[in-house]
Amino acid sequence: LDEGTPPDPKGTFVDYQTTVVKYSKAIAVTAQEMMTKSVTNPEELGGLASQMTNDYGHLALQGRMAAATAEPEEIGFQIRTRVQELGHGCIFLVQKAGALQICPTDSYTKRELIECARAVTEKVSLVLSALQAGNKGTQACITAASAVSGIIADLDTTIMFATAGTLNAENNESFADH
Repeated sequence: LDEGTPPDPKGTFVDYQTTVVKYSKAIAVTAQEMMTKSVTNPEELGGLASQMTNDYGHLALQGRMAAATAEPEEIGFQIRTRVQELGHGCIFLVQKAGALQICPTDSYTKRELIECARAVTEKVSLVLSALQAGNKGTQACITAASAVSGIIADLDTTIMFATAGTLNAENNESFADH
C-alpha cells in the first residue's frame, strides 16, 4: 500500500469505502469456505486461494484510495495499516492452503489453516471498523460488520465440529451455501 506513486483518487471516501466493504466481505466468506474445504475437499483450496488473492488485490487498491481520501489523516493511516495487516493474514492463509494441498491428511496444518482463517476474518472486522471511523453513520459499514460477526460465529461453530471430526458435507453441498 505504501509503494509506487501516491494515489490520485477520482472518487470520494464513500465510493472507495463501499468497494472496500464489498471485497472485505468477499475475503471473509472465502476464508470461511477455505476452512470448510480444508476438512471436506482440500483439493479445492487452490481455487479459493486464487480468489482470495484476487479479491485482496482489489481491496488493497481501493483501500489505498479510501485512505487517501479519509478525513482526518489519522483515519487514513488506520485504514492503510489495517488493510496491510489483512494482507499479511491472507498471505499466511494462502500458504497454509498450499501446504494442506501437498499433505491433505496433516491434522496440524488443518488446525493452522483454521486459525489463519479465523485471523483473516477478525482482520476484516478491523478494516471495517477503520472504515466506519472514517465516515460515522455509514450504514454499509455497520451492515458489513454485522455480517462479519455472523461469519465469525459460523467459524466458531465449524471449528467446533471440525475439531470433533464430525464435519461432513451432504449431497455435494458447500457449507458456505448455508
